[in-house]
Amino acid sequence: MNALCLAAGKGTRFGELGRYLQKCMYPIGLKPFLAFSVENLLASGAVTPGRDRLVLIVGHHGEQVKAFFGGEVDGLEVTYVEQEDPRGTGHALALAAEATAGWGEATTVPWLMWLADGYVKAEQFAALAAHPSETVLTLAPAHPGENPTVRVDVEGERIVRAFQGSSDRYDVGVWKLPRSVMAGMTDVAENGEVRMLHNLQRMIEAGLEVGWVEATEWLHLGGTAPTPEVNVAGVEARIRALHGLPDVRVNGGRETA
Repeated sequence: MNALCLAAGKGTRFGELGRYLQKCMYPIGLKPFLAFSVENLLASGAVTPGRDRLVLIVGHHGEQVKAFFGGEVDGLEVTYVEQEDPRGTGHALALAAEATAGWGEATTVPWLMWLADGYVKAEQFAALAAHPSETVLTLAPAHPGENPTVRVDVEGERIVRAFQGSSDRYDVGVWKLPRSVMAGMTDVAENGEVRMLHNLQRMIEAGLEVGWVEATEWLHLGGTAPTPEVNVAGVEARIRALHGLPDVRVNGGRETA
């Protein structure tokens, strides 16, 4: 099972920070944010170094991602797909499907994938890999003030609405998708974006069966509630706690534990 991470976003909600830093490279301790999820992917057992590959979709400040991860991480081969025109998540998935079309058996099995500004635990990767359905979303309770367009409606084990639903469950941007779904991201929104969930909803209405797994929390750098700054600070504190890193405060211009 291969893995795919969408790491091309401009990080507009990062303000001035996003002008010189790829959002997923935000440092926590001595590692960038994205490195924690990649380590969790390896720890999950869902991918096998030496057999499987990790594809990183890069664009805005992609050179930072390439410089850190290089060609492999602990034996897991890393390759890159350029998204020069940032036209949305669905567009990135379609690009990846096209770029990996010649990968043989890798094109016939589902892929694990996630948005690079989200933190994914090892057990989340493992749950997706073990789910019997080929197309699976990860859902979690939302933060107050979260974007309502990513609300999802379920009936039993199936997702019936993946976009603009009405429940209190939200898609957190961690998925298992077959290449056929990736390649089917063709509908363009009014603003010119090709959105993953919008296209997935179209496929659901056409008969696609989509399953789901549940996450207990949603940690992502793109949150704006109550403010982007407060969200980033909270995410950093939580990851430090999960990985046993010292909590850091700024005191008189110096960082202190």
